[in-house]
Amino acid sequence: MKNKLSGWKDVFSFTLTQTLKSKPFIVSFVIMMVLALVASPVMSMISDVDSGNENYTITKMYVYDETGYFNEDTVVPMLKDGGWEVQVAQGAAPLDKEYEELCARVDKSETSAVILSITAKEGPVEAFLEYSGSGKIKRAELTAFEQVLSEALEECRYNVLGVDKEQRELLSAQIVTNVSHSDINGNVIENEDTSISSFEYYFLYALVFIGMMICMMTGSQVATSVVVEKSSKVVEYLLTTIKPLAIIVGKVLAMLCVVVTEIVGLIVVFAVSNAITGQKTGENMLANLISPEVLGMLSPLNIALGLVFITLGMVFYATLAGLAGATVSRMEEMGEGLLIFTITMLVGLYIGVGAASSLLGAGDNPFAMFAMLFPLSSPFLMPGAIVIGKAPLWITVVSLLLLVGLVALLFWFVARVYEVLIVHNGNRIKLKQLFKMRS
Repeated sequence: MKNKLSGWKDVFSFTLTQTLKSKPFIVSFVIMMVLALVASPVMSMISDVDSGNENYTITKMYVYDETGYFNEDTVVPMLKDGGWEVQVAQGAAPLDKEYEELCARVDKSETSAVILSITAKEGPVEAFLEYSGSGKIKRAELTAFEQVLSEALEECRYNVLGVDKEQRELLSAQIVTNVSHSDINGNVIENEDTSISSFEYYFLYALVFIGMMICMMTGSQVATSVVVEKSSKVVEYLLTTIKPLAIIVGKVLAMLCVVVTEIVGLIVVFAVSNAITGQKTGENMLANLISPEVLGMLSPLNIALGLVFITLGMVFYATLAGLAGATVSRMEEMGEGLLIFTITMLVGLYIGVGAASSLLGAGDNPFAMFAMLFPLSSPFLMPGAIVIGKAPLWITVVSLLLLVGLVALLFWFVARVYEVLIVHNGNRIKLKQLFKMRS
């Protein structure tokens, strides 16, 4: 094995240098850095727009109320507290001529006004808002306005019915039921709820897709490098002094460094952008993005284990992509050649997503355990499962050993067939032919 790996450092240096100097990499890297640089100020601007009252445009409200619930002394102050300076004007009953004229006037000339209709014809109280489609009122503002208005009308209804504060709390109190099981002696059997929270699910779901994207980036870059060098005959010069296995190892490690460089660059630039934005606005966007609950779950050990799983997943999928890339001779065939790589990754991704959903709905279950142990899905699922405490020590160890074993098996397979693949020119080699080469 030592002789077969001889020269991997040269391949690593060559591939890394060529990739970092290539125009596509430089262009994509610059674009990502620019996006990371402007991300924090853009999010700050969006936050200011969402929270700033000076952008509200609703200034007048026409009211038709057939219930008697509308109380101007209650509604207007609550709307003002929400940021709207509203002038209430009584309108006309819906569906009559005056109402149609009112709608026409709001649509054409009073584009900053809304029409509120409160009815109770069908039993429950219903409130309708109408506004000009050609005005400056945005749907996001209308949604916020509607929420405050709904709370104000609820307050008015309680006042009309003569319900005091204590009675409201009693009416709105949550009713909790609990079903327990007992044995023959009457002792309660405790059933532990092992399901994860919605927050943990979304955190796990996000890490599954982040892991997939990282492995996808690494694999596609390895495959592209292999096909480019193969079609340009560069690989034939490399084979004169370097073994095929050393070529694929050098390329995989080089692309790992490239992807890590991109990720670290994004983090550093975003952190700098966040610091500059924070000095000007006094708001830390990074702190808003990272929940305190996430920070409370992180520790040096689970971060290290998560990075180990992601790294091994990158190595496996990048090697598989390099092997798939070597089965084609031209760039035009690369999409078809990467079919094995794509299907394998999608299988791992869907198993990981399904396991996350099962942990949310059913808690600890055999399928989730299988997904944590299965080497195709464990690189995506295990980092998040370790952080939220859903991966016991024995599962972590066994999963790690299985993933290392799969990577070793793939390298053994590559050592048997890569020499034939890398010099092959012609039609794409299919999966069945690959296994025949092994023998």
